Order: sequence, then C-alpha cells, then structure tokens
Amino acid sequence: MDLLFREDAYLTSCQAKLIGMTESGGLLFDRTVAYGTSGGQPGDTGLITCANGTTARIAATITGQTKDEIVHIVDEGVIAPQIGETVTLSIDWPRRLNLMKMHTACHILSVVCPFPITGAAVTED
Repeated sequence: MDLLFREDAYLTSCQAKLIGMTESGGLLFDRTVAYGTSGGQPGDTGLITCANGTTARIAATITGQTKDEIVHIVDEGVIAPQIGETVTLSIDWPRRLNLMKMHTACHILSVVCPFPITGAAVTED
C-alpha cells in the first residue's frame, strides 16, 4: 500500500484501486491519502467516489495489521466498490488540518511543559 500522506500531508485526494477487504468489511486500497488512527491521533474521514459517480462516506480509517496498512471503514449499509475498481479517495480536509494543528500543538507543549509527557490524545477540537 502506497501511503501518500507520508510524502505530502497536504494532498487531499487520489485515484486508488480496491485490492481487498478485511473480515469485518474494511476496504484496502493500493494507495491512500488517508491517515489511519495511530499514536493518539484519530484517522481521517472522507469520501469514496466511484467511476459511475456513486459515493460512499469513509466513516473512519484505522491502522491495519501493520503501520503500512490503512483500513477504510464505510458507513453501514453502503455498497462498497468492487475489488479491482478504481475510485477517487478524498479526505475531509478541514478536519485533517485541525488535527494537524492540534498534533503540532501537543508536540510544542511537550517541550515547553516541565513535566514528563509520554503521549497525548489529539482531537479536532
């Protein structure tokens, strides 16, 4: 899986091919712009747009079996694309930007505060 957010945190969409599904129905693509929940930071949400124009909301993205695998969770009852189908993945950019700002603020606070800080739970608020 090509994790495009590692190279460009400001990339908001990409073309991707559905390459598999998890046992619980999560979608696995050959590439993604979506960051998966990890290290106290929530994963991205967004939209999957199929070639025929239908859309599915990405309710969450989580880290899979390794940090190199991002699982895209769609809303229940939504028809997912077919294996091998190429779609457009788009993240909720205003939410991502807020999370990036909060993540940076947590790192700054951990340097400024004279207390042992081992981690932080980041939210968009």
